[in-house]
Amino acid sequence: MSAESHLAKFGVTVPQALNFLVANVGQPETIFNVASQFAITTEMLGEITNLSPDIVSNYFAASGFDSSELDDTSILVNADLGDLKQFVGFNKNDEAYADDVDKISEVLSTESLRGFVQPLLSDPASYDSIFGPQFPFQANGGVYDAEELGVDLGVEVQATNESIESLFYGSLINMFSAFDQTELTPIVQFPVGNRNSEEFKTFVSEAFTDVPEIVLLEDDLMVRLVVNEAVILINELGAEDSAIVGVLDQSFLGLAVG
Repeated sequence: MSAESHLAKFGVTVPQALNFLVANVGQPETIFNVASQFAITTEMLGEITNLSPDIVSNYFAASGFDSSELDDTSILVNADLGDLKQFVGFNKNDEAYADDVDKISEVLSTESLRGFVQPLLSDPASYDSIFGPQFPFQANGGVYDAEELGVDLGVEVQATNESIESLFYGSLINMFSAFDQTELTPIVQFPVGNRNSEEFKTFVSEAFTDVPEIVLLEDDLMVRLVVNEAVILINELGAEDSAIVGVLDQSFLGLAVG
């Protein structure tokens, strides 16, 4: 999304934003804090000032600020998924999103999975907040746009925790459905602490390119896989020192393109 479109959400024009930046150019902390508050990225600041993102980054770095902290603002994912966005979708085991209600697996519904996951979390009370907007303005209008989600799903996404929660579990189910047995075992057994290694990212990325035509996983196995992965991701998101923003940023999809 362009800076112009983003600023319009707050009733601000590009010239007005530029005037603010010029007036406060000697106060990088003020500019950084305002940009952080309103999800204005390094690229948008460059667009407003007609400067390259590198110059903007260097401006902040000279005062001890890391401009990369401004750039992850999306609720679902903060990387370009490309063709892998096909794996992001609502949980088809929820009646509201089912293709065929007669084929719903109740044990894989979002409500069911929540019941398994929440008690296993380091902080069960933080569960609901994980699926809320990253910024208050994102819920304005009642619908999340593609920029706010980080991916264009081609369908309307209501600005509710329930929508993001269903997308979270639906996407995890889709991810596990994309792996055959020779891929699944090493992926789930790989040490969580080493998932950011190039070795793991490459392996997962390649696994997504060869999707089995038929999902061979039984419901009970899928439940165990999804619950275990959801606990890992939500604990990381809810950690006090966590810098993770999107609920799928550290998922297999996020790692495959990260």
